[in-house]
Amino acid sequence: MIDIEEDPDLSDYYDPKMSEQGQVKTLVLDGQQRLQSLFSAFDGSFAGHDVYIDITGGVKEIEEGRTYDIQLSDTPLDLPLFRMKSLILDGRNSEDIADDINTLLTKTYSSESGPDRILRERRVRRNVGQLVSLLREDKFVWIEELDGIASKTWPYETVLNIFIRVNSGGTKLDPADLVFAAMKESWSEIEQNVETVVDNLNKSGRLGFDKSFVLKAILLASGKGVTLSPEKFLGSVGDANLKDLENKWPLASQAFDELRDFIYNELNVYSDKVIRSYNAFVPIYEYLFLNPKPSPEERKRIQSYYYGSQLFNWFTARTDQLLEAIHGILTTSATNAFPLSDVRKYFAGQGKDSLLTAVHLSAPRLRFILLNMLYVNQLGHSPFDVAFKGNEPHIDHIFPKSKLKGYPAGDVNHIGNYRFIGASDNLRKRAEDPSSYFSRLKNANVDIERHLLVQKFSDDPGLLIPTNYPTFREERTKLIFDICAKVVNVS
Repeated sequence: MIDIEEDPDLSDYYDPKMSEQGQVKTLVLDGQQRLQSLFSAFDGSFAGHDVYIDITGGVKEIEEGRTYDIQLSDTPLDLPLFRMKSLILDGRNSEDIADDINTLLTKTYSSESGPDRILRERRVRRNVGQLVSLLREDKFVWIEELDGIASKTWPYETVLNIFIRVNSGGTKLDPADLVFAAMKESWSEIEQNVETVVDNLNKSGRLGFDKSFVLKAILLASGKGVTLSPEKFLGSVGDANLKDLENKWPLASQAFDELRDFIYNELNVYSDKVIRSYNAFVPIYEYLFLNPKPSPEERKRIQSYYYGSQLFNWFTARTDQLLEAIHGILTTSATNAFPLSDVRKYFAGQGKDSLLTAVHLSAPRLRFILLNMLYVNQLGHSPFDVAFKGNEPHIDHIFPKSKLKGYPAGDVNHIGNYRFIGASDNLRKRAEDPSSYFSRLKNANVDIERHLLVQKFSDDPGLLIPTNYPTFREERTKLIFDICAKVVNVS
């Protein structure tokens, strides 16, 4: 029996003799994960545990088939959990196996009604039949064998072309996976390099950068276009492109490190709740690639660009075309300054807003981004920078809805009445009157000004009564706009 490890180092399985010239090899072109899963279930164990399936399951139908409960165990489990590996040693037909299982289950479910028993027995027979068919027949696994792929008849590039052409239907691979397939013969380290970058960018655990983003950024910054296409890395042109990227990797890696530091230290973005488009980071990366270590003034312009891209949804559609256009602006700029005004003019020409106005503060979809900007300004860091999920910020009404009866919903659900509060604190607060709640916090020396903003209400939270709500909301909204506009509307 072979034990399948959860995260093996494949280099441990390298066999020098199998790599000798003239040694015939079988390469799995596609389906490696499926084959590995079947093998671990039927003929091995996964991380030391056998695979058990609820043999009475499969009640719920989904588009691809039915769902089953699966469990891993290193000790025997009782029916209805069935050890899948036991089918290897059981040479009987599926009907005989199912009959024995049903006999045992009938004893276990002695109070089962007649109709329920009949349905259960049918499910067991169906499930055992499918397992035996899957294990002992090959009709569920489609295999096309290309003879002689180790010879010159089927070189790697030819097989790769076949792979790319037939990758339709079923679950299509991500474009990044196809590009990696084309790149890895000549540059084996590329995928690991990219995965390291992705892990570094996602250090908060709440961001969603992926391999496609990294590849797009590298290709565009290197002047090879933003579209992910494996054809860019095939033939003599592909060899030249790969060599160029490999030579530029130290600079590319440094630019990704700078991007990571900019995201967490300058933008203070720690959650994708405040990100509408990850593509907006590509021009930032390209600028850092072309102009490493920008000055504080340029970092402020980049910050303004980023918030504009998110607030005004610059990359809502045709993203590759937009990225190519910004690439043109960056690469034709006469100076090393970040071309913020030219970028704004371009998106204004696309019918997009380019400067923050008071109208934007009323858009519900922007409240997380605006509040994050506000609290970064007030705290010096993002409220999403937390380890404990109970501390992740929720949007809270300073004046609870229950205290503002008679006000239109739009006047209550308003940026001027919103603040961030940790999930745990929000549960404790409930719908307490704001005058008593904030007075209690102030008496405990809690800094309430970072939440309330308006000085007179921070000095005397007893003024937070419903009759003063319109004044409070209006003054606080103006302060929020002033703070955010200083970040977004940089000249």
